[in-house]
Amino acid sequence: MFRLIISEFKQLTRKPIWLFIFAVTIVVSIFLPRSSITHLTVIPGMVYFIMIMSLLLSIYGAESARADKTYQVDETLSVTPLYRKYFMAKLIYWLMLSAFIYVLFYAAVLSYIGLIHSNITSEDVYRSLVYTLLVWFIPFFFSILIGYIIYSWLPSFYSYLFIVVIWFLTMPYNSMIGLIPRNWSGWIINGDPNIIQIFSTNPLESLEINRGYFIQRIFMFLILFSGYLLAKYKIQTKIRITAALLLVISVLLPLFSPYVPYITGGNSLSSSSVIFPENKGQSQSGYRITKYIFHLNHGQSNHELKYTVNVEIEAEQDDIEFALLDDFKINSIHMNNKAVVVSRSGNLVKLQIPEKTGILQMDIETDSFIPIGPSTIQLVATTAWYPMIPDEARDPYNNAIKEQYEVHWEPANHKQIKSNLQRLSRSHWSGTAYGPTFLMGRFTEVDNVIFPKYQTAEKTERINRGLAEIFDNNNKKYNKSEQLPPYVYYVSTFYGMQANPDEAYVYPNVFPNQEILNLFYLKKGEE
Repeated sequence: MFRLIISEFKQLTRKPIWLFIFAVTIVVSIFLPRSSITHLTVIPGMVYFIMIMSLLLSIYGAESARADKTYQVDETLSVTPLYRKYFMAKLIYWLMLSAFIYVLFYAAVLSYIGLIHSNITSEDVYRSLVYTLLVWFIPFFFSILIGYIIYSWLPSFYSYLFIVVIWFLTMPYNSMIGLIPRNWSGWIINGDPNIIQIFSTNPLESLEINRGYFIQRIFMFLILFSGYLLAKYKIQTKIRITAALLLVISVLLPLFSPYVPYITGGNSLSSSSVIFPENKGQSQSGYRITKYIFHLNHGQSNHELKYTVNVEIEAEQDDIEFALLDDFKINSIHMNNKAVVVSRSGNLVKLQIPEKTGILQMDIETDSFIPIGPSTIQLVATTAWYPMIPDEARDPYNNAIKEQYEVHWEPANHKQIKSNLQRLSRSHWSGTAYGPTFLMGRFTEVDNVIFPKYQTAEKTERINRGLAEIFDNNNKKYNKSEQLPPYVYYVSTFYGMQANPDEAYVYPNVFPNQEILNLFYLKKGEE
């Protein structure tokens, strides 16, 4: 088999046109966007050039199948012991060729950034290497297989047109335009299925490999390997039965997998204000909360999060209301283990409680809250991801109340957790605050300012200066001395800004002029 692999490489070097095409593609892929290739975190942005390379590799695979047809390899070897070795050797050769092209491509990008910008860290190399192995190398190999299989089944000029169609449907570009629903396209994308999300609503997920990626790659390999066997072994019944069984197993994977590779949702975040039905939200809550006890469970798939919460309350009446974003579904609710009558309208939940004092027990989940990703989480104190008093949710800066919080959570990446509560152990947080904040992802803290690493300290400092200038101008205009709260969090949870007396939560890419004006300077009804 080793000699057969060497023979394939010799054939490639005898006609070096393909090596030349691959090399030119790599050079062009770096030369054209060179002004943007300043850091390894921009690697996902090279998606269009990776798509072109994948198309070329599919055509190369088709050409390989055409050569086998031309030289009648099937007819010549099918009656010899070399038949099985030859086609297994081809698979290994394609895997090695894909690895060779991948290494050249990645090394070229790494060298360019290192030589021109000197902007490389070991952490970025590790993260980008893992990402590109899953999103460049494996799709390169799959692309060759796709081209070979299609031409083997349709040995004509039309196979190349079909290859282009399949390439279009399985490339990340399809996830951008939404031609196929996400729950389908996410499983067949031969690349990064979340390319539009990491540049819009979920930037923290950039370069992150969630568990669904691995299952999706296994799913695609089983389909392609089955297709390869069915294309080459048209007589051997046992092999064809094996291929059919593998095909059935591959189809079942998406149905039973606890993880999905894709992230759903639109390409824009919600506003920073909480909308209540019929302009409600400034209601008489009729109760006081003394303590929350949470048990969180992050599903590590899409936007999945489940939690139970025990809320210690003292009510003045039987009918109470609380705010909870409509992305969060209430599965069950009890008061001192007794049934509670629940009605809901959007972000407002109304309860008829059986007793006025005790513990309100709730089981809550979401699969659509965009700030929750498969590998990252952004749950902030000022957003009603947990049951809040409506007045507090409407205006946390002026109406927030400090309560005691206790949170139990076993996160997948416990080293990347930022919280405004004190961490007592790996899975236990406690403290008194205006609301609980939990961030899981690559965040940095400098002088009470917490910001995502993709933002960089320099960019964050420029935004800080811009915010300070906005406050200076408004203080002069309104004759006040307002300033940001002591702690500032830059999060991609919503557009704009939210704040309570201790913390401000700011979207990192815009200056929230109007939100600052509304929160700190204008009273309700003023313009």
